Amino acid sequence: MGFLDDTPLLKRIVEVGYAMFIIIILSAIVGLILAFPVMWLWNFVFKNFPQISINVFQAWALNVLAGILFGKNSAERKK
Repeated sequence: MGFLDDTPLLKRIVEVGYAMFIIIILSAIVGLILAFPVMWLWNFVFKNFPQISINVFQAWALNVLAGILFGKNSAERKK
């Protein structure tokens, strides 16, 4: 990687890209871990309706959707 040492701008871009990649991967892992309680609660509440049970990826999508619909937007945070 001698080429990256010779060009500091390219080295910085690679470092920032690597950091962003790590953050995205960690966010995905944390999101999947937090989806399990949603899945278990959903399946517990609707246990009498077996066709309504969801898997972990559907629970993850439900978490994302709830965050979009009910999350605070930037205008509310400034107050």
